[in-house]
Amino acid sequence: MSLKTNYIGHDSQYKRFKAEGMNGWNDEETWQAWKTEILALIASDGFPKSGKVLELGCGAGDVALLFAEKGYQVSGIDIAPTAIEWAREKAIRAGLRAEFEVGDVTNLGRWENGTFDIVVDGHCLHCIIGKDRSEVLKETYRVLKPGGIFYVSTMCGEPKEPEVLKNYDPESRCMVYSGVAGRYFGRAEDIIKEIEKAGFKIRRHEVRGNNDTQDDLIVLAIKQ
Repeated sequence: MSLKTNYIGHDSQYKRFKAEGMNGWNDEETWQAWKTEILALIASDGFPKSGKVLELGCGAGDVALLFAEKGYQVSGIDIAPTAIEWAREKAIRAGLRAEFEVGDVTNLGRWENGTFDIVVDGHCLHCIIGKDRSEVLKETYRVLKPGGIFYVSTMCGEPKEPEVLKNYDPESRCMVYSGVAGRYFGRAEDIIKEIEKAGFKIRRHEVRGNNDTQDDLIVLAIKQ
């Protein structure tokens, strides 16, 4: 089944959030949880303490800039021009070096094979629909160095929130508004299989359940 997408529609959301004085896509509580997750990842045993990092769907740049603060060489890509402009502004204000590019995560052609040591899914993968998902994973695999790390933090499982349930299509497992798919709520085991099919070896994974909001699948995978 082929679903319509409107990835560039995220730009209007970023314009609104910026005009409302928000710090990025997430509210403060959500951002603090995401920040804690990333800092724990960086501090974890065996995780590289330096190297080149690419964030997929970097939005306003907050996660990428956490890595930059820790001394990593950082790049970010997002389809929303407003988000990229915002990320660049934040980098300048913070005095941090980071490369932020407007682009489509299904085509990372601006970067050569084996460019990065680490690729981070910036809560982007659940926004990618249908066959585009395999393209993102294929491109991620290509731009990673052998032995490079792919970190995924993505929505999974059965939807729980009323607004999502109201617009949920169980056949595609997508939230669909007016015929346009906006989020994919894959089963954890299916998402893991997608990542493995792209050539990655799963080092660890877990589902983090929430009582009222969507469960999250966390995966740390290695390019073999």
